[in-house]
Amino acid sequence: MIRKKYIVSALCLCAAMMLAGCSQPESNAGSTESSVSEQEENTEMQNQNAKISEDAYTWGNVAIGGGGYVTGIVYSEAEENLIYARTDIGGAYRWVESEQRWKAITDHLGAENWNLIGIESIAADPVEANRVYALGGTYMGNKGAVLVSEDYGETWEQQDMPFDCGANNSGRGVGERLMVNPEENNVIYMGTRNAGLWKSEDFGKTWNEVESFPTKGDYVQENNAVGVMWVEFNPVNYDVYVGVADKNGKCIYYSSDHGKTWTALPENLKGMYPLQADFSTDGKLYLVYSDNCGPNMSPQNGAVCVWENDSFTEITPQLDDGRYGGFGAVSVDRQNPETLVVCTLGYWSDNGDNIYRSTDGGQTWQGLFDTKKQEKHYKMNVEQADWLTWGREEAKTGWWTADININPFNSDEVMYGTGATVYCTENITELGTDKEVVISFAAQGLEETAVYQMVSPNYKENQPQLYSIMGDLTGFSHLDVAKGPDDAHFMGSASGKNPTDLDAAFENADCAVYAVQDKIRPLWYTTDGGASWNAVPDVPEKVEGGRVCMNADGTVILWTPANTGNSNIYAYYIENNKWYYAEGLGYGAQICADRVNPQKFYAAYNGMFYVSTDGGLHFESTGQLIADKTTVQTVVGKEDNVWLCSGTLLMYSEDGGQNFQSVKNIDFRAIGFGAPKTEGDYPVVYAMGNAGQGEGIYRSVDKGNTWERINDEKHLFGNLTSYISGDSHVYGRVYFATNGRGIVMGDIA
Repeated sequence: MIRKKYIVSALCLCAAMMLAGCSQPESNAGSTESSVSEQEENTEMQNQNAKISEDAYTWGNVAIGGGGYVTGIVYSEAEENLIYARTDIGGAYRWVESEQRWKAITDHLGAENWNLIGIESIAADPVEANRVYALGGTYMGNKGAVLVSEDYGETWEQQDMPFDCGANNSGRGVGERLMVNPEENNVIYMGTRNAGLWKSEDFGKTWNEVESFPTKGDYVQENNAVGVMWVEFNPVNYDVYVGVADKNGKCIYYSSDHGKTWTALPENLKGMYPLQADFSTDGKLYLVYSDNCGPNMSPQNGAVCVWENDSFTEITPQLDDGRYGGFGAVSVDRQNPETLVVCTLGYWSDNGDNIYRSTDGGQTWQGLFDTKKQEKHYKMNVEQADWLTWGREEAKTGWWTADININPFNSDEVMYGTGATVYCTENITELGTDKEVVISFAAQGLEETAVYQMVSPNYKENQPQLYSIMGDLTGFSHLDVAKGPDDAHFMGSASGKNPTDLDAAFENADCAVYAVQDKIRPLWYTTDGGASWNAVPDVPEKVEGGRVCMNADGTVILWTPANTGNSNIYAYYIENNKWYYAEGLGYGAQICADRVNPQKFYAAYNGMFYVSTDGGLHFESTGQLIADKTTVQTVVGKEDNVWLCSGTLLMYSEDGGQNFQSVKNIDFRAIGFGAPKTEGDYPVVYAMGNAGQGEGIYRSVDKGNTWERINDEKHLFGNLTSYISGDSHVYGRVYFATNGRGIVMGDIA
């Protein structure tokens, strides 16, 4: 899942360049003036040093249900119900059986180590269950690191490595590059993309290249090396086998002398690559092949093979069931060496990827579905994340299915990661009988979305508690932040384009609007809490994206589109379906609506502050000088309260921008507001940045006079996106955006 950054820009107004179809009604708005000397006389508040909050916080996520690419799942063979998952940009997780949900275990990685939040591989020690290893590194061109834990991932030691990793590059769904020797668990092998094979003999504390290993792999996909794809140990004799992406067809090597010497297996299926492998308990090596390493480039061909008795035998499922593409993953049942499952990769059927199961070593197979006969033998259960149905009657089995695993302690349970979530079968052993295989959503607590923005309006019962926009999925209307959204409140069903901005009507939480990069239908709005989304009709220009805001009662949308030749700013009146020019602003204007008065909008433009008191039709400068680069935020439940954030300076006004006070000694890149502790008090101000206690999440309960940091060094959450908000009704609750860890939600413990 490749994340895209977006740039939000506003475009200047040329009053003389009027577009057909836009009218401008008369306005009764008067102008206000304020001299520079009055600006200088405003009270300046010197911010005192921040402190660490005395309130302990618990950290979780707004429930979505995955949302991103889960590239690997590893069952511990040393402890039942111990499972780890890795994601391409969102860190690693451990399954907590007592809570029936995943727990994030790499949140200690912060801004300095943002690249490590993508996990290239993960390994569970098969002897000592408490030990776990992770190879971090999101993008090639950045050095990776090995993370070592002796307490199930609660704490980690980091060993920086001299080579690149690519957890979000091509081939990120291949097998595990990290593997612990089950005979000598102090020994760990690690495959790399461009630096060959490495080895540790001291539980991951130190590493050295295995110089005897004969190849680094020569296959490159989308300008990125794939290299060593997996390491496996033969459970019969503990020989180590390594799969490499080599174009000559000699892709598998083994060593019987602890890596001193290596022997290549014969050429097999030249032009294909063994993406994953798994040994049966009696020493047979099962392999799945594709003609590329996926997932961005969907494989066109593939095969399944077994290596036994010093030869390869092809055992590809031949069911004439409509399958095409490659194969992405394989798993052998630890309780029955003749039972295995494989899954397709790049099979874009209406059902999704197919899973095949064999109980006789691959001689015969059963599939979840047959597209030619229009038969299906499974039932999807996504009640906890209904949006996964994606506008269909039933959710797909998955796409970009990259890893599949039979629970070593329970043959009925097959868990697999997809491009959007995690699924798990409840009764795979009944495949081939008259009973349906039940496949259930299994990503509780695992959240991996690249979030752009969230808005928590002044909601009432049965209204959305939160709206969000994000990459790949567009966004959601969250009726309950603790429950996965249903499909009706999934914005992706309406547009699917990359969103650029979002706002809601704070006095009517059923109304919201978002902008997307789509020149045909760039604006979408709802008046029923996100149950339906309507494209704003008759857009004046073929423009897209940009900034958008909605007035307090949800009747007016103000829009500064990106990439407009005429640099116009528009106001759209929903009730009478009319567009108007918004006069008085130009290129670079940052806009925001008053959260109480539907007639008021505010803007920062060209170093000055502007106000509209006629629903966005005309803007007049208040004469207040402000920073050139600033964002504008308004306060829930407080008319005329405006805050400006420009990095090292906060400014706020309680009179609609006629006067501003300054808050200094901070370095914030985002601020937001939430419910006060006592009704009637000023809302809590939340901020992302640094106010003297290190980079983190801060809050102020006294209007910015003092600040306290509410997160700690164990909770840094990787790559943060510059957007933060409080909850309009729950004191202490904060939401902030991440690029890979979803919408993080913090509550006072």
